[in-house]
Amino acid sequence: MEILYGFIAIFLIGCLSLVGIFMISFREKTLDNILFILVAFATGTILATALFDLIPESIHHLEELGGSLSEYWVFGFILLGYVVFFIVERFIYWFHGHAHQQENEYVCYDTITEGLERTEKGPKIKNFALLNLIGDGLHNFLDGVIIIVAFLTGIGNGIVITLAVLFHELPQEVGDFGILLYGGFSKRTALFFNFLSAMVALLGGLFALFLSGILETFNLFFLAFSGGGFLYLASTELMPEILKQKNFKKSVIQALIFIAGILLIILLVYVLPHE
Repeated sequence: MEILYGFIAIFLIGCLSLVGIFMISFREKTLDNILFILVAFATGTILATALFDLIPESIHHLEELGGSLSEYWVFGFILLGYVVFFIVERFIYWFHGHAHQQENEYVCYDTITEGLERTEKGPKIKNFALLNLIGDGLHNFLDGVIIIVAFLTGIGNGIVITLAVLFHELPQEVGDFGILLYGGFSKRTALFFNFLSAMVALLGGLFALFLSGILETFNLFFLAFSGGGFLYLASTELMPEILKQKNFKKSVIQALIFIAGILLIILLVYVLPHE
């Protein structure tokens, strides 16, 4: 049953890729306000998930092995996760169209509107849009692995990880949709390929299910790996977006939302059943 819940969670998160078509109807100020909240909340949830769920759970699984493995294996996979997520995010960054992103914006709103203008003119599809799909597909594959491994180690873990991934993916999917429009895709084609890229997470889930069945320590190591990846996302991808805010009042609001994200995960970790 846990596995079924895991794949349902992956599918529902994949459906977030369809949100872009609704977001483009929002005014710029409204969209920025929504993303203002989501980015701060996602930072808190991702950071707390790594420190209060993924890493402690991997250490717990290590202890269950009775000392047959050194704790350095766990810390090694935490570092490996940090490095791999760095490589994946760098790949996505350079081919993601960030050259079109304004310094103080959370998402490429101008890219979305410019993309709509180009779509009306029948543009040629740009290479960076195709490379963005590949990089985003790889990212989604890792998300699928993380979610299934979490559910395999307990429904409580699965729910916590799913929420953390959800809050991180929502603002990202809006940007991805804008990048595809800017890269020359029509609205319908961009929606289709963005959804297809999101569904690659299902393959990641199947991959995790296969490996967990033949490798006894796979779940342990991938929990640690995911913890390192989440630390990277929170500290180097999301946190800098919060630090761009110059307005004191908005900075205080963001800090409170960030703390709320942390407290939510801590509450879920202690309330939901864990193995």
